[in-house]
Amino acid sequence: MKVLVVYNVVDLLDKGQSEDLLAEQESKIVEEAVANSLRSFGHQVVSVPIRHELWEPLREFDPNEWLIFNLCESIRDKTYLEPYVISVYEYLHFRYTGSNRLTLATCLNKGRAKEILKAHNIPTAPFQVIGPPTVRRQLDFPLFVKPVAEDASLGITLDSVVESERELRQQLRFIWDTYRQPALVESFIEGREFNVTVLGNENPRVLPLSEINFAQIPDPKARIVTFKGKWVEESDDYKFTQVISPAKVSESLRAKIVKVAVDAYRAMGVRDYGRVDLRVMNGTPYVLEVNPNADLSPDAGISRAARVAGMSYAMLADEIVRLAAHRYKLKEPRPRIISMRLKARSAGADGVRAIPVGGFKADKKQSAPAPVPVAVAAAHS
Repeated sequence: MKVLVVYNVVDLLDKGQSEDLLAEQESKIVEEAVANSLRSFGHQVVSVPIRHELWEPLREFDPNEWLIFNLCESIRDKTYLEPYVISVYEYLHFRYTGSNRLTLATCLNKGRAKEILKAHNIPTAPFQVIGPPTVRRQLDFPLFVKPVAEDASLGITLDSVVESERELRQQLRFIWDTYRQPALVESFIEGREFNVTVLGNENPRVLPLSEINFAQIPDPKARIVTFKGKWVEESDDYKFTQVISPAKVSESLRAKIVKVAVDAYRAMGVRDYGRVDLRVMNGTPYVLEVNPNADLSPDAGISRAARVAGMSYAMLADEIVRLAAHRYKLKEPRPRIISMRLKARSAGADGVRAIPVGGFKADKKQSAPAPVPVAVAAAHS
């Protein structure tokens, strides 16, 4: 298949902190990994870097021949223009991987996303959106404060959990001044944190659960994934928030997490692939964020979960192309998650242990899908 790998190149940021550029510049690494992976599966691949113009670089390609593998998360160094990118694809009649502009715009606005989750009776922490200049707190401390329209943990530090009016106002001012947008303020959910990778469309499948290991952080209020914890490898935040995959959970808790994650994935209209982050408190999974077109770098959560499920990185990239092609009814091989299932029902819980590719086998019989299909179960506790 002919695939255009479209990705953004960011040289400067118009807001935020200088270190935020680390997250934005990862797109080149992902582009190279995806392009090489797709070539290994026989796809004809052309990479298209985007800086300030999107129309002209795409005009030389026939949208009837090329499918876009969308890795473009911003344009003109502005992340809030990500949905605009989709508008251009659609105006030029390109088919593309991942979620549409409505889903991207809605998930980027964390306040709006939580309103939709609440409307679907999906558990999420009580919240309010606070912009300058008036602070009218409606929630009890402790609270978690972050930018209302950023991703990749931008703006999240150990000061993001606040326990007093002074700390709240200080953190609000930081968000307003640095990111030039309102802040999302929500009740702090104290508990275990999970990343849930979901693949698919009509019948989404959940890959093995991953858990953030906070065991080396004694203070429950400091058990959060900060920007440094996600991006700065030499930091203590990074060292003390390693990921356990597959997560060690009971079957009953796994079932609850899977149901909430799939419900959130569907409610937000995510397509092809995504990641749902949630925390469990008193046995209830609360959705933190729904991430459409989530990070596909080789060491990120989706790649890790796929590896545990027996999919190489190249298989994951090819699978995303297959899912998009199937959704557009193109004449391409069916997605593996539709035509295959796993024989294995558990995996080791003390680190990444990949299930061999031989664990996949083709389904020979068609049967009615379960309400929440699962690709593989996490280990039992």
